Amino acid sequence: MIKKVVKIEHNTQADDTVLLNWFDMQKPNLSAVTQEDISFIMKVKSTHLHENDVLVCDDGYRIKVEKCEDEMYIFEFKNHIDFARVAYEIGNRHQPICIEDYKITVLDDISLADIILQLKDKDGVFVTKVQGYFKPNGKANHVH
Repeated sequence: MIKKVVKIEHNTQADDTVLLNWFDMQKPNLSAVTQEDISFIMKVKSTHLHENDVLVCDDGYRIKVEKCEDEMYIFEFKNHIDFARVAYEIGNRHQPICIEDYKITVLDDISLADIILQLKDKDGVFVTKVQGYFKPNGKANHVH
């Protein structure tokens, strides 16, 4: 049986836990499976989930949201032209991004595969695949 989430609470006890990646935490409509193998769906009017939110199901079952690590790519650049070009390309694909000094971090996504392939052997650009907690700049993944 699939449970239905009817509201989100904070600072309450939970019966179970669900691990969600960054993309899943952004979804207003979500289906997932908890650590105790309970399936649930969520169609709550909320912008996105936060770590430690407690999802309350229609039968009172409570599920705590925990963040899991994401697969990401880190691009590091030796010059500002390559840095700007890649930031521009990723922005045109409307992908969430974290920009730092000569460094860009993005989630692993099929829409970026051509950029990643093109940069892997480019002089002055270093591409590394890592796992970690994604923290984009600004209001990433906005809607037009």
